[in-house]
Amino acid sequence: MVVAAEKYIHLTNLAVSAALDPDRWQVFLDELGQALGTRVCTQLIGYDQLTRAAPLAYSSGYDPDILELYEKHYADKNPFAANFSKCAVGEVISTFQLCPPDALKKTEFYADLLAPLEDITGGGGAMLAYDADRMFLIGGNMRARDRDKYEDDWLSLCVGLTPVIRQSLEVNRTISGLSFEKWAAEQHFLGTGTAIFVVDPDMSIHYACAEAQLLLDRGTLVRNGFDRRLEFRSETIQQEFSAFTRFQSRGEHDIFKNWRFSDQDGQQWTCRTLALRLADLDRTPFGIFMDKSISAVLVALKPERNRVSFGDHVQRVLGLSQAEAATVLRLGDGLTPAEIAKDRQISVHTARNQIKSALSKTGSRRQSDLVRKVEQLRLQTEWPS
Repeated sequence: MVVAAEKYIHLTNLAVSAALDPDRWQVFLDELGQALGTRVCTQLIGYDQLTRAAPLAYSSGYDPDILELYEKHYADKNPFAANFSKCAVGEVISTFQLCPPDALKKTEFYADLLAPLEDITGGGGAMLAYDADRMFLIGGNMRARDRDKYEDDWLSLCVGLTPVIRQSLEVNRTISGLSFEKWAAEQHFLGTGTAIFVVDPDMSIHYACAEAQLLLDRGTLVRNGFDRRLEFRSETIQQEFSAFTRFQSRGEHDIFKNWRFSDQDGQQWTCRTLALRLADLDRTPFGIFMDKSISAVLVALKPERNRVSFGDHVQRVLGLSQAEAATVLRLGDGLTPAEIAKDRQISVHTARNQIKSALSKTGSRRQSDLVRKVEQLRLQTEWPS
């Protein structure tokens, strides 16, 4: 075995955990890139037109400026991509097999992207899925001078992990489903303790997971109303939620909404919702429980714990000010700068400046990158949400 048994099992467990929580792919790639004792830049990319899920695009180890240059100028000029269609699904292939080095070094792609990163022309990867509807692949780039010592080990590691990764992607596809996959993955709401409801525009409950049913039974936050309709105990939240479902009934799909409020016992809760139409889903993680021709609203409720402590942790690890950390945490909750400003009682200008400063301090190019860093800290430390 090219890595210690404990390390291999750990990587396998991370890939398996990503089946239920797609954000774990980032953690998996970060650790995979360090598994051999030398730096390997890793990536997991792809798309699925059947599910209409957001494109999968995770990477680790690449210079952010190089990634930006690739996205702007070279995404459609990748000499490796020209031979992707020749790769058998599940088969591991080296970079030199995809594009011979003599041909590669004549390209601007090599001169502008690979050479500046210490000539990362070695490595390889595997085609995980490739058909009319989707394409997924995993790959790693290492320095040319490391090829003789590490490339065979890297390819062997890919051989062992590829079946596990493929299985996890299939689970992602099956349980997540289209628009819901985007919502669940980006908002990280499939963890322990999340109550998930599915209601129609009349707020009738069509699905409640075990945690959601416990909340209904307890009755301090939500309850069963007339004709099994979801009712929030807070009149203000109930009015806002009713307005949200009315938007959905008019066909305003894929609308995100976030609230934070307390129940009758003083417990703080985060509520996130996504509007969709079930006819847009080829699969649903909830089974056949309602007519697919009607609209639906997915509701996730999760208790908040240790928010102040985790904010201190984010501040310390990412090198942010206390104010920046507070803003970044709310950005991770899905709030807009305007909503953050209202929640923190600051101006929108201040909120935007704090986000901009946090992006700079953490080397993040986009807000989604910054949010992912916070989620990585939460996952790596197993910090309660």
